[in-house]
Amino acid sequence: MIDADVATLSETLADFDRDALTAAKIVHGTGLSTDYLNVFNEAVMLFGMLADMPDMIDDLRTWQPLSYEEHFKRSGFQAKELAIAAYRAADPSIRQPFDALSTDIGATITRAVQDADALIAEGGDIGEFVTETGFGLQTLIMMLDGMVHGGSVGGAQDDIDALFD
Repeated sequence: MIDADVATLSETLADFDRDALTAAKIVHGTGLSTDYLNVFNEAVMLFGMLADMPDMIDDLRTWQPLSYEEHFKRSGFQAKELAIAAYRAADPSIRQPFDALSTDIGATITRAVQDADALIAEGGDIGEFVTETGFGLQTLIMMLDGMVHGGSVGGAQDDIDALFD
């Protein structure tokens, strides 16, 4: 049903009503919404609790990254059809690096959870790991937020690798 509704909307971002996008918290210049960042923010928030509450690892084990469209199709976001349509109409030079960074963040969170799980199973002190890794994850999410608002992330993979070296 969502796809049929979305298909009837404009095909280019320039055709979208700027006020409707603003009201829906979608950035007109990019066609993206910061609501998508909640996919990652939730996991990072739980990750940050691991040092004090290692049993949160159970919740993190079940976390799965979602694509932009998957997130909005599953969400209660009021303007989810508009968010999907604007995303689809976004310039590929914006959407492709955004999607690539989103995928990288999802994989990085997944690896961080696996590493934390192993440290917890070994009975190790995960405090420093959680602090350092959590900072890196938050930095990546801030980079993604910048892309939502029209910034570019040149060399994003190099930046990601540098955070975890």
